[in-house]
Amino acid sequence: MRLRKRAAPRGPSGLAPPPPEWLADISLPIDEIQVLHRVHRSSLDPIFFGPGPNVPPTNRFDSASGRFGVLYAGLTLRGALAETLVRNPQRLMVAMTDIVGRSVSGLVSDRSLRIVRLYGAGLQTVGTDNSISTGPYEPCGLWSDALWDHPDRPDGLAYQSRHDSSEICLAIFEKADVRPKAKGTHALSSMLGDVAAVLDSYGKSVSPPLE
Repeated sequence: MRLRKRAAPRGPSGLAPPPPEWLADISLPIDEIQVLHRVHRSSLDPIFFGPGPNVPPTNRFDSASGRFGVLYAGLTLRGALAETLVRNPQRLMVAMTDIVGRSVSGLVSDRSLRIVRLYGAGLQTVGTDNSISTGPYEPCGLWSDALWDHPDRPDGLAYQSRHDSSEICLAIFEKADVRPKAKGTHALSSMLGDVAAVLDSYGKSVSPPLE
């Protein structure tokens, strides 16, 4: 009886490569923005550079070294909602409790923020692939540190939403001259029509509250 050879693993590992040694020698693909959107707990300030003092890296682009905080936002309201409300693609309904208690704020910077384009053609320019947006978090903090140290001195990076690849997310670095201000904060419960329209476009609906 012939033993079947064990098949080699198919496809890539899913882990983004670490920053290449030559990254500091190139000009980064940079776009400028001034307005971003953030969904946050209504009880908390919309401007938060995490993960916070003495807290290990938690989210995708938190600094691996802990030298600076990172503020996460969406380039659009739709993107900010997708990152918050549709994180489980197999759930067809979003609980009202996931909506009540949250707000959305427009954040405006008093100067243009210089953001590294870590998606599209920008991936090849800097030497990575889109697993930087969809794969395990481990290499991502190294990329934050490498871009923070880059001679071009960017203010953050932009990457594809893992929950809607047509939307762009932002990781803004905590810097002395980066001071976004909240403008136009609205409770999600006060704009249920807009929230429901976004959810409907994803094939989701809002579950009614329990009696």
